[in-house]
Amino acid sequence: MSTLSKMTSNQKALAAVTVVGAVAVAVALLLRTGKSSDLDDLPPPPAPTPPPTSSTPLPASTASAPKAVPPQTASEPVKPEVKKSEPNVELTKKLEEHDKKGKKLYKEQKYTEAAAAFTVAIEACGTHPKYQKQLVILLNNRSAMYEKAGLIDLALEDCGTVLELDAKHSKARNKRARIFEGQGKWKEALTEYCAVQLDFMHSNKEKLIRGIPLDPPVDQGKMEDICDKCVPEAMSEAEARREKYLQDLKKTGGHLKLPTKHTVGMLLESFTSCEGWRADAADDKTVGELSVELAADLEPADKCDLLFRRGRRSAFDTNYDEAYADFRQAMKLLDEKPDTKEEMRYYCNLLEWNGVCKHLSYDMSGATTSYELALEACEDANGAKKCELMVRCAGIKMDEGEIPAAEKWFEKALAVDPNFPDALLHRSNLYMLQRNLEKATADIEKCLQLKPDFLSAQLRQATLFMHSNDAEKALKCLDVADRLSPKSSDIQIYRGELFFTMGNVDKALECFEKAMDFDKSNPNAYVNAALAIMNKQPAMGQPPDIPRAMELLEKGLEIDPQFQGAYIHLGQLKLTMAKELSDCVEVIDLYTQGLNQCRTKDEMADLVKMQIMAESQHEAAKLLKMKTLS
Repeated sequence: MSTLSKMTSNQKALAAVTVVGAVAVAVALLLRTGKSSDLDDLPPPPAPTPPPTSSTPLPASTASAPKAVPPQTASEPVKPEVKKSEPNVELTKKLEEHDKKGKKLYKEQKYTEAAAAFTVAIEACGTHPKYQKQLVILLNNRSAMYEKAGLIDLALEDCGTVLELDAKHSKARNKRARIFEGQGKWKEALTEYCAVQLDFMHSNKEKLIRGIPLDPPVDQGKMEDICDKCVPEAMSEAEARREKYLQDLKKTGGHLKLPTKHTVGMLLESFTSCEGWRADAADDKTVGELSVELAADLEPADKCDLLFRRGRRSAFDTNYDEAYADFRQAMKLLDEKPDTKEEMRYYCNLLEWNGVCKHLSYDMSGATTSYELALEACEDANGAKKCELMVRCAGIKMDEGEIPAAEKWFEKALAVDPNFPDALLHRSNLYMLQRNLEKATADIEKCLQLKPDFLSAQLRQATLFMHSNDAEKALKCLDVADRLSPKSSDIQIYRGELFFTMGNVDKALECFEKAMDFDKSNPNAYVNAALAIMNKQPAMGQPPDIPRAMELLEKGLEIDPQFQGAYIHLGQLKLTMAKELSDCVEVIDLYTQGLNQCRTKDEMADLVKMQIMAESQHEAAKLLKMKTLS
């Protein structure tokens, strides 16, 4: 887990088992092992009745279908002009004769000749409504021949005509998807497969509701593989949209806010220095009093020091965005008058806090620069401050995914002080990322020997016991943590996660609800409660309480607009409840909103995939002329 991660691995496990909406259903089906033929058989011939006085005309593209032929060769018959035909014995005989000829040539792997034979049959059908079923089958068979012969454009044209006549024709749709795959048109292929899935789901809706096992049409692995191939292009588009969003925000004087108060507080409390600066801030003047002093005509150094003190007091009051604004203003003064730092009292502290805020806003380069300048500035300071700054540098490298560089920073910190608790706690997080539970446990045990009242370390040890499936020891750790902080929302969340892994969803939900009561600014409490509700066994004959789960997810996003997991689960539930295609568009817009708030490419990846699937579902529904996804 990185130092800025909002969700523990246990929370992610909780989310992973949640049953969600139409997208999940569409990709959760297994591939039927049966094999189907490339060609369809003709239905019985229509009765030879006189043509109706009026009829609904066929799509315009049908009339042009015979144009979709390969260049003439010596072996191909000349194709007569399409005429409107009436059902009669002679016509039916001709149609069946050339259909059989086409199938015989297909078996002989003479694909262009087979296509020509089917063309004669297609022309024999004409545009008479009585022959529409035959026409669809013959066009599909000819498209298969074109595909086999490598005449891809002609194959696609015939597929298009078939689907215009019958939007639910699964063979034509699968064929078009397969061709798009071969052309590297991944999004188009995924949309076609989604259409096959959606049609299957709707055709078998009652059976699916009753839990009757079915042989579905598209393999989950294929869907996921194609979706993955859509990601690079979609990621580029998402990054471009996000960059424009940030530029527009900057033009209006805005910027991405820091994470929630709860998230910032958790990071600050994972350093033992937290108690010290909070005590100093509490002893200092109030924000109002410091603001009065700042209104006076001050020397640059005095103004920078006062801005730092007011920012620190704002952080004590958990007004972190206001704190960061003061730190930015002080740093701007320093940039304008670099010599000011020599006369400042809090220069090193300002650099450290500026680094913290830049780290929290994911300006990794700026954070690293601030921390390294602070290390230079506190060269003569005590070892604890140096160690803390080194651990913060390690945290940046962890969040950037540069694990070897993070390990080197931890080594530097522990070389200065082998018993520095912060380094041991955060290095245990790194070992957990590497799935090295033995080393993670060793570090956390040593950390707690040195500082038994370190709440963050107690919670980390509880997590390690959860990973080792030792629920009893995990509960004991949480009991100790409870005594250290009786009204901690986070402890209740950890308890809830533990109960969930033990299969006690009701008890887990109870803990998450208590977490909401203890701290209404903790988004994890709302999101976990929503996921627990979706996994809670409902009353006999009742569905899960989806509206309540959606309400909790929306509350989680209201508190923390950067909560990527909440966007994913809320979008999935909204798709489940979709009544109109416009509801699907709302989900796509929701994912765009979430992508604009993402801080890293890793965070964007999952959301991009969900958006790709939602867009493909939406386009698939339009192809099928559906008005709802439910």
